[in-house]
Amino acid sequence: MGYGAIRMSACHENQGRAAPVLSEQSIVLAGNPNCGKTTVFNLLTGAHQQVGNWPGVTVEKRSGSLQLAKKKVSVIDLPGVYSLMGGGGEDQRVARDFLLDTPVDLIVNIVDASNLERHLALTAELLETGHPMLLIMNMTDEAEARGWKLHCAELENALGIPVVPMVARKNKGRDYLLQRMIEALQKKPQGHPIVYPVPVEEALQTLGTAISGPNTARTRVDALRLLDGSAQPSSEQNAKILKDLRRHIELISDEDPADLVMDRRFSWAHDMAGIALQAHGKKGLREKINHHLDRIVLNEWLGVPIFLLVLYLVFVVSFSGGNIFLDFFDQASAALLIHGTGHLLLLAGLPDWLISVIAGGVGGGLNLVISFIPPIGLTFLFLAFLDDSGYMARAAYAMDRLMRRMGLPGNALVPMVIGFGCNVPAIMGARIIEDPRGRILTVLMQPFMSCSARLTIYMAFAVVFFRSNGGQVVFALYVLGIVVALLTAWLLGKTALRGEAMPFVMELPPYRLPSFRSVVLQSWQRLKVFIFRVGKVIAVIGLVLFILPGIGWTSQGLRSTDIDHSLLAQGSQALVPIFAPMGIKTDNWPAVSGLIAGAAAKEIVIGTLNGIYQRQNAADLMADYRQPDIIGQLRDALMTIPANALTFIRTLDDPLGLSAMTSTTETEQASGAESATLQAIAAGFTPLSAFAYLVFVLLYVPCASTMGALRREVGWGWMGFSLLYGTGLAWGTSTLIFQAGTFVAHPAASLAWIAGILTSFGLLIIALRIYGRRQEASPAASIKKQAAV
Repeated sequence: MGYGAIRMSACHENQGRAAPVLSEQSIVLAGNPNCGKTTVFNLLTGAHQQVGNWPGVTVEKRSGSLQLAKKKVSVIDLPGVYSLMGGGGEDQRVARDFLLDTPVDLIVNIVDASNLERHLALTAELLETGHPMLLIMNMTDEAEARGWKLHCAELENALGIPVVPMVARKNKGRDYLLQRMIEALQKKPQGHPIVYPVPVEEALQTLGTAISGPNTARTRVDALRLLDGSAQPSSEQNAKILKDLRRHIELISDEDPADLVMDRRFSWAHDMAGIALQAHGKKGLREKINHHLDRIVLNEWLGVPIFLLVLYLVFVVSFSGGNIFLDFFDQASAALLIHGTGHLLLLAGLPDWLISVIAGGVGGGLNLVISFIPPIGLTFLFLAFLDDSGYMARAAYAMDRLMRRMGLPGNALVPMVIGFGCNVPAIMGARIIEDPRGRILTVLMQPFMSCSARLTIYMAFAVVFFRSNGGQVVFALYVLGIVVALLTAWLLGKTALRGEAMPFVMELPPYRLPSFRSVVLQSWQRLKVFIFRVGKVIAVIGLVLFILPGIGWTSQGLRSTDIDHSLLAQGSQALVPIFAPMGIKTDNWPAVSGLIAGAAAKEIVIGTLNGIYQRQNAADLMADYRQPDIIGQLRDALMTIPANALTFIRTLDDPLGLSAMTSTTETEQASGAESATLQAIAAGFTPLSAFAYLVFVLLYVPCASTMGALRREVGWGWMGFSLLYGTGLAWGTSTLIFQAGTFVAHPAASLAWIAGILTSFGLLIIALRIYGRRQEASPAASIKKQAAV
């Protein structure tokens, strides 16, 4: 028998009841972070989702819809919060204001059954809003593994609302949930709110009369917030009433009113958890495994090395495994999108210049994006697996000690991990840090975290120069970004933003085997955004840059000209001397064009290089369009899969890639890549200058959107500092790498560059220290005011 037939039978007394017909209504999902709320949201809405922001703030808003009894019902996923009370951040304010100010047909409160008592504290507050409610006891399998027996029916009677057991990540209990949701939308069960001690209840009635809100539930919640000190009275009269009530409660109970309220909520949560859970013996095997694993991965000395090793293996396996299919995707898409499209357009009688624009510019750009789907897709897949397994939360915990030594709170790692996807939400995610100083430091770290757009550039260069050890190179760039971010925070924390890091408390989810469906869905969502966002940008930029290099200024004004005399070439060539110390040669001006365009968006770097290089090879491509061998190219592409698979198998005995690091043979072979863009990259760089170029891409301004997010979060001043500091650091570090690598060839010049850069860094440290001292001496320029800009 299945899960629903045995384990949920005690909770499913009404399971066979017919579902009533509903009109369109709204459902709100609420719960603590890490309770499985997003998994439930995905189960309910599937592909019918929209992602935006809540009005007036940058907190992400997820909404969707589902069909209940043949009627469309809207579903809103509130931000995960631990409480509706207290000051809290924007997530908490958004959730509280929505629940208290918006008509809601049903609140679906998701709790973690394995940590039930802690999660029920929020349930107590949700019951006080007066909305109809339904409770999902998620992760019941983990509760049972910890030695608990569930009594859902008893908890349902005690709460007065439906209780539904689920294992959302395994899609167990969904059908029963839908049935109980239909019933709840019809019957509107509001449950049994907490009854506080008599002095508190009397004070709430008095305050409710004083503030006289139109919504009785809102009035009671506002009165509670006034009583526990998380809100301030709106008038002097109410302030006097509140002060008298607090004094009266303290005299009677000899306790602070806020403590009385919290004690009652916690005791209520304890009582409800006692009703729902019963120990049935010793802990299960999973609990023992969790304990032993945590002794290793959370070890003071082993935690950080294990995290770095895991991250290293992710990129090595992603790149090496992706290489199996990379050539197939590259050659097959080139055959269809470039040669095949060009041939069809030629048969249609289009002019050569238009064929070159469409097939070479747009088709070439899309070919480049498609080529990197295997390694990038595998990277997303492994990161989603680690996240769902519960390891990434432990990585944050393991990094806490290092973070605090750098002057950062441990939860600063959370935005850093988000930054691997995109720097913009990572910067906004720093709002979880309550300390203004720690928040500014965390925000300023994010531009150095390698986002997915940078990964495209890394892959392009790794395919050419580091084919056999590309995973190690990409890993090195990611680690370099983390190191630079931490050193930046440490430097600013010791100079311009002095202070102590605030401690933080973090919930560690249990280890779990991620469901295949959940991991694939998360990976596909990220990959889909990457493909369509990057593909769209590269296609458009490829089109523009295929045309732009053909326009130049002559004695007769703007005229069509060859690419080397175009305005784009002349402007980029003028800037080449600035980048020459980091290995950019005079004739490699397209690399400079890519960096300039990349300041707007990193996706544009590859699009720029592709547009220019395809333009340079337009004549050769036209010859291919006339007599393409599409079938032969597809056959050759298919044959690369077994050949690359054998290569991958041979590398399994050398996971660190040590042999590849000492061999130049495969690097030379890799320079013969099929793509014309990759061939041009190979001709314009050496392996050393390519690595220096990638370091510059890593460290300089991420994109215009990131700068905009910086301005919103920390103001114009810190945004300007981040822009100048990041660009200067990128140039200085790249130059140091190239000059150190070529020191033997020109020792005097290299020594001069190295000495000049190190001196500049020293002067920067002195300037930051002076700034920090002035800030300490000037109360008007406090960190708190800067954070509120």
